[in-house]
Amino acid sequence: MADTANTTKPVGLSVWESALLDHLTEHRQTEGELLAAYQRVVESTQTEYVSYLFGLILEDEVRHHRIFEELANALRASVERAVGPKVPAVETVANPEALLEVTERLLDAEKADARALKRLSRDKDLRLMRGHSIWPLLIELMEHDTQKHKAILRFVRAQVRNDIH
Repeated sequence: MADTANTTKPVGLSVWESALLDHLTEHRQTEGELLAAYQRVVESTQTEYVSYLFGLILEDEVRHHRIFEELANALRASVERAVGPKVPAVETVANPEALLEVTERLLDAEKADARALKRLSRDKDLRLMRGHSIWPLLIELMEHDTQKHKAILRFVRAQVRNDIH
């Protein structure tokens, strides 16, 4: 996985922005090595469950790698024109009432998912599978993802409510 990120430091960043860009760049370089290590395991292991689980981690790490690049690009965008994809700034949305309505519905759905996953994780038969199956682990991971989804939706809801008021 080749890293095509811009590693030159632009002139015009504040001391804080410059230090943060250094941190993001260093983290991406270190993470690039992790991505390669996970990829090697996924491709070389003879054990299907290991390949599956490491593949899940690799997917997350690829997304994290992209987010770090987009954070760095957002810093660069304050002093450079063409920086590539970047983390966008929070701005006023076109139709806040409609977005708030759909956000509330999605948040309710994620809350229901969280309850259903919690019930499933407490299932006696599923609990007996621990150590013999990755299913309990996958349910736990989905619970974490649901918490992440709820955090994203709560953020959007708060921003949109600010736009309305």
